Amino acid sequence: MSYAGDNVAAESDILCEGCGYVLNGLSAGARCPECGKPTDESVPTLRHPPAWEAGASARAGFLRTTWQVIAHPARFYRTFATRRPRGSSVWFARLHCGVAALLFGAAAYSHLNWYLMLANIRYHAGIGIWIGLTLATYIFLAGTIGIAARLTHWEGSYRGYRLPLAVVRRGLDYHTAHYLPVAFVTAVLVRGHEVLLDRRIISILADPAYLYLLSGVVLLAAFYLFETYWVAMRNMMYANA
Repeated sequence: MSYAGDNVAAESDILCEGCGYVLNGLSAGARCPECGKPTDESVPTLRHPPAWEAGASARAGFLRTTWQVIAHPARFYRTFATRRPRGSSVWFARLHCGVAALLFGAAAYSHLNWYLMLANIRYHAGIGIWIGLTLATYIFLAGTIGIAARLTHWEGSYRGYRLPLAVVRRGLDYHTAHYLPVAFVTAVLVRGHEVLLDRRIISILADPAYLYLLSGVVLLAAFYLFETYWVAMRNMMYANA
């Protein structure tokens, strides 16, 4: 027996989902020789398709899966069936990228109008600008998934983790649910600032505080997205189904 990290484990190998030790040949009820985790906690039958793929209504499955990914990411990916066709997960990602793009596009649109006002430019960005920003954001988000998947697969192969490209892509498709809270908070902050200015509830003297808050949201969002990405990959790299 050996570690999966010694080289990339075969798809048929049974790995300890705690440490990656190869459990081939151990009987039911045994424990991992390395970390002591019961082998029953690494059996393939513990993994299943998410609600989005499990035959529930489209709306209910989408909402339930979104909640599970956001609220319980470790639990979701620990019981997530990795080796399935990617068709359904792609549509889940497209929907979330679309919603996030609408929110980010609205935030960018409001931020642009604020900048034009600050620069004393008598021009208000039209709806076409918002549509363009939304499309550009969608392309960026979709492209980021593809790049992140290839880089993760490359690094996983280098380190000996069992992370085939198809598995990584499938996992990242569901990770797009985490775009939703980031996009929502960003849109509320930027659009809220614009509304407060328009209604003269605040003045331009509050702009530095707005920029500090926006910068803080960007930093926290980057940390949040990376942490949830790592939770996903950590709970899939030794997946047995």
